[in-house]
Amino acid sequence: MNPVVDLPLVVLAALALLALTVIGAVWSRRSERGGWFLRALMVLLLAGIALRPGLGSEPLPTSAAQLEVVVVVDRTTSMSALDWDGRQARLAGVRRDLADLVEALPTGRFTVLSFGRRVVTELPSTQDDALIADTVALINREEPFAGSGSRLDRPLETLTEQLAQFQRRVPDRPRLLVILGDGENTNQEDQASYAALAADVDAGLVLGYGTASGGRMPADEDRREAGWIQDVRTGRDARSRLDEDNLREVADELGVPYLHRTAPGGLDSVAATWSQRFRDSDPTPGGEVPVAVELTWVLALALLALTSIDLRRYWRRLLAARRSLS
Repeated sequence: MNPVVDLPLVVLAALALLALTVIGAVWSRRSERGGWFLRALMVLLLAGIALRPGLGSEPLPTSAAQLEVVVVVDRTTSMSALDWDGRQARLAGVRRDLADLVEALPTGRFTVLSFGRRVVTELPSTQDDALIADTVALINREEPFAGSGSRLDRPLETLTEQLAQFQRRVPDRPRLLVILGDGENTNQEDQASYAALAADVDAGLVLGYGTASGGRMPADEDRREAGWIQDVRTGRDARSRLDEDNLREVADELGVPYLHRTAPGGLDSVAATWSQRFRDSDPTPGGEVPVAVELTWVLALALLALTSIDLRRYWRRLLAARRSLS
């Protein structure tokens, strides 16, 4: 069996529907109880379809395991600094790299989180490429001075909950964590460690954007002519600088590599390494594994037959009622 949802949910739903059929049979006339018996059989067939029973085996080529990829995007004001790949915004690099990762990981289910003054779940776990692309494209920086200072550990609590949830729901599915940001902390509080997450992460990557010399941030992302964000202390154009030491420290705590991103491209090799590492186990690479031949279609045909019988009974009763009224 390979249930479409958790087995307890199938059992509970079937019992609830069977209870309704019993109540219907008890409160109906004797002549109608046959119909309720049919509906009870239909409930059992629905439960059987949800369980996806199988018989025997057939060869199936080994494929890459499905991956849970949790993406954390820094959307603080500094991510609009124009020092990625020349004079492009850092977030432009984030969007490009995420698009490349999604394309290179066809078995990946992506969860997208963003953080600025607060943490937002932009997209729960999904494998819909178009939806992921649209979500990533719509992630913009938060408004200047909207927050109370940025800090790289802000999504830590949400990440802990998300990874623990995956551990409970799909413990056999590899969990990957990708953090994209500039590492710049403007909040003076001490940064919490990511080390506690290392046990819940099977692989991952920390990607850094920006330069040590820094870049200016436009006051209005859509109108560069509107000028630059000002440093309130000096009255001059504010500059945001990449903090590689902080990003490397987070990568070390998680036990994953750190990469400084200065231009698009190059992430497909990383994704290929992940896909190969988490390929379904098979003693013979490229071989075959036995899987049950599904019998769901047999149950579906039986359900269709019972549904047709029940509809025919109602149709005949409707015709009889019309004749008696005419």
